[in-house]
Amino acid sequence: MIEFAQITKQFVRDRTPIFALNDVNLTIEQGEIFGIIGESGAGKSTLLRLINGLETPTSGTVTVDGTNLSRVSKTALRKLRLRVGMIFQHFQLIQSRTVADNIAFALKAAGVKRAEFPKRIQELTALVGLEGFETNYPSQLSGGQKQRVGIARALANNPSVLLCDEATSALDPVTTLQILDLLKDLNARLGLTIILITHEIDVVKQICHRVAVMAHGEVVEVASTYAIFSQAKHPVTKHYVDTALQIELPERILRAAPGKIIRLQFTGEKTGESTLSEAIKQFDIAVSILHGKVDYIQDVAFGVLIVSLTGPTLQVNRALTWLEAQLHAIEVIQDVA
Repeated sequence: MIEFAQITKQFVRDRTPIFALNDVNLTIEQGEIFGIIGESGAGKSTLLRLINGLETPTSGTVTVDGTNLSRVSKTALRKLRLRVGMIFQHFQLIQSRTVADNIAFALKAAGVKRAEFPKRIQELTALVGLEGFETNYPSQLSGGQKQRVGIARALANNPSVLLCDEATSALDPVTTLQILDLLKDLNARLGLTIILITHEIDVVKQICHRVAVMAHGEVVEVASTYAIFSQAKHPVTKHYVDTALQIELPERILRAAPGKIIRLQFTGEKTGESTLSEAIKQFDIAVSILHGKVDYIQDVAFGVLIVSLTGPTLQVNRALTWLEAQLHAIEVIQDVA
């Protein structure tokens, strides 16, 4: 659906060139929910704005649904934008207009006949769960309801792509989950390709099929969401995963714990606890669980345990070798003789 090929975007500030994007190559498939995660200034918003032509690359090509944006006329670009919906962090609603009028604004811009407005508005409010709110003004709505209006407006032209620019950052955790569930449902029901940019990896974990991690204008890692959590390679990605799983041990616990302290990961049906129990039986060692977390990513279990292994050095090393063969990943954090 979308392809970025050798994209560079350069701005000039005080006569100094600044690279917002540097040699980005990325493909987003039709019908997937694709996350782009990075800190402020990583380049993710600039990348998103290239999709609907709000920004143009300094070099490289952007292709959307088979159309090379660098080769289209202004008229063709306007038509393309009708196929690309967009929702924003702060909703961008017209405060002096009702829910129905905010949606009608998008319909009018797309050239829909006025006689068709009521039916289409009714369809869209039902789709996003806002039946009965058509005559309400934005000031009468909660944050989640305002974002639902934004989504309805973005869907007014039956787009094939939906761009979400930090769409849940202004919402509380419960409302965030509700909006993410709605986006997931729209993706399944309408076959929408959704590109979601965020700095929150919990958002990515909830709904994205794949994710690109950005830092300093570059894409440093691309993988399925499950692979990002279970097999993170780049330090930036590992930092995001550790933050999401909240598995860092306080320094005082590390100092006090005896033996070899290891972090082990397990996936799917194989649980860390049962594997550790087997290691205790086989190698006659003591195991203390210092910290643990089990989560589900794309409905597959993923867990992390931090444990200390104590006992005769030979037996501890044999147990460690055995654990490495049984589990997804092992990392020695501390080795106290």
